[in-house]
Amino acid sequence: MNPFKIVYRTWFTGILFCLAIPGYVFYSILIFIRMLQKRKIFLLLFGILFIGITGLLTFFIPLKEQGKEITVIVEPGTSVRSIAGVLKEKDVIPGIKFFLLWIKVKDLEKSVQAGRYRFYEHEGIISAAKKLLHAEPIDTCITIPEGLIIEQTASKVAEVFEIDTAEFTRLCNDEEFINKLGLSVVSLEGYLFPNTYRFRPEAKSEEIIARMVRQFMEEYNSIPQTELSRKFTRAEIATLASIIEKEATLPEERTRISGVFHNRLRLNIQLGADPTVRYALKKFSGPLRVSELKNLSPYNTRVHVGLPPGPICSSGKGALAAAISPMETRELYFVAKWDGSGAHDFSVTHYQHDRKKNDIRRKNYLRKLKKKKENK
Repeated sequence: MNPFKIVYRTWFTGILFCLAIPGYVFYSILIFIRMLQKRKIFLLLFGILFIGITGLLTFFIPLKEQGKEITVIVEPGTSVRSIAGVLKEKDVIPGIKFFLLWIKVKDLEKSVQAGRYRFYEHEGIISAAKKLLHAEPIDTCITIPEGLIIEQTASKVAEVFEIDTAEFTRLCNDEEFINKLGLSVVSLEGYLFPNTYRFRPEAKSEEIIARMVRQFMEEYNSIPQTELSRKFTRAEIATLASIIEKEATLPEERTRISGVFHNRLRLNIQLGADPTVRYALKKFSGPLRVSELKNLSPYNTRVHVGLPPGPICSSGKGALAAAISPMETRELYFVAKWDGSGAHDFSVTHYQHDRKKNDIRRKNYLRKLKKKKENK
C-alpha cells in the first residue's frame, strides 16, 4: 500500500477522532444539563407537593402537643364563622378558612348547636369540628334566699326562667304532684329549699320544684336528730323552722329562739310569733294593727296554742338545725331591740319581758326624736 495513503488515512482518522471527542463531550454535557434540568423540575414539583401536604396536615392534623383545656360558650344564634374566630384566637385551630372549608365539606354547619364546648390548645381542625357536634347544655344559675313563701319563690324563678308563676304555684298545691315527690302534705310551703341551683335554660316548673324539694329532703336528712326532735314529725319541724327563720335576724340567735318556742310548746302556751300573723294576712311589711293580731286564722299563733297548720316560709338549713337542736334555756319571751342590730332581748318571766319592751320602746322613741332634730 502507498505509504502516503497510510499516513493520510491515519492523520485524517486522528483529525476526525480529535474532532469527535469534544463533540461527544459537548453532547454528553448537553444531555447531563437536560437531565439536570428535568430533575430540578421534578425536585421543584416534589418540593411544592411536600410543602402543600405538610401545610394541609398542619392545618388539619395538629403537629404540636395539645395544651390546656379551653371552654367555649356558644350562645343561640352564633354563626360558625364567629365560632371559628374564637377557636383561632384561643389557638385551638391554626386557621379560620380551612376550618370553614372543612365544616362545609362535611356539611356540619346545620348540626352546630348552642351550648358549652371543651377544646384544647392546638387541637386541630378535624378534632375541633367533630366536637361541635356534641354540645353540653348551658346551665343557668339561680339563688333562692331563705324566708320566701311559694308565690315569692315563683316570682324569683320567673326572673330567670320562662315559667308561668300561676302554674308554679298551682303545682305547689297539687296533691297528686306533691305525692309523686314523696311528701304527704297539702302544700309545698316550707319545702322549696333555699339554695343556689343550676338548671337548663329551658327548665320547667315541675323540674325546678322537684329539685328544690329533693334538696330539702337531703338537707333535712343530713341533720342529726335529737331525742327532743323525735317527738315531732318532719312537717312539724319544718313548720317550727319556718317561724324561727322569720324571727331570727342573727344566725347566732336561732337556737336560742328555738329554745323559747320549744319551752312554750311544752307548756302549752301560744307561740305569739308575729310572722305567723303576717303569713295569715299576707301582709309582709308595715305595722300590724291590734285587730289584725286578733285574726282568727289557724296560722295566728297569738290566738291559737301550738304550731300552725304548716310552714309559713321556706327555711334554710340553719333554722332546720335549730328547730331540731334548740338551746337549753328557761326563757319564754324575746323582743327585738330595734337598734339596727337585729338582736333580741330574752326574758324568763312576763314581768321581765314587759319591762324590757317598755325600755326598748322608750329608747327607740328617743332615737327617732334625736334623728328628727338632726334632720332639721
